[in-house]
Amino acid sequence: MSVQPIARPRTAPEPPDTVPRLLVDPNAPDRRTWDRVRFSGPPAPAEVPVEDVIDDTTGPRLVWSRGAVPELPDAGTWSATLVRACVEALLGARPAAQLSRWLDADLWTALNRRACLGMEIAGRPSHPPMVTIRRVHPCEISEGTWESSVVVHDGNRVRAAAIRLETRRGRWRATALEIG
Repeated sequence: MSVQPIARPRTAPEPPDTVPRLLVDPNAPDRRTWDRVRFSGPPAPAEVPVEDVIDDTTGPRLVWSRGAVPELPDAGTWSATLVRACVEALLGARPAAQLSRWLDADLWTALNRRACLGMEIAGRPSHPPMVTIRRVHPCEISEGTWESSVVVHDGNRVRAAAIRLETRRGRWRATALEIG
């Protein structure tokens, strides 16, 4: 049995008196592309003292058939659905106006502005990619407040998103959103 070397011999390194080649031309323009899905919501408002907070639960409630108040949907499922819809709006596959009911006013304004900017820069895609949710990790912060981390695939990249849901008038409403 004989052994044959598989590896090829190494080439000699460049002599030390030569200048190493640059891989990037310093005079070339910056080629970074604009990321239309990256989004950071408006900054959180300053903390409001507890005595200044108006309690929504003490007012009259809408009575449904037979007096039953409907249960809120699962916070994890709801945050996954809402993050997917927001990514679709940022990609141009969904009108951002559809989200106005489920997002806080400041958050919706920022998301709508970003979606419109994406439409101006990149236009509407002819075949928008399919957005899929990979994982959701919901966490209850306090009664009626949940935060979730969501792993979402936008067709090109796998991204992380964070969303904060609060109950307002018997339904979930997103008050903060960050998509990386």
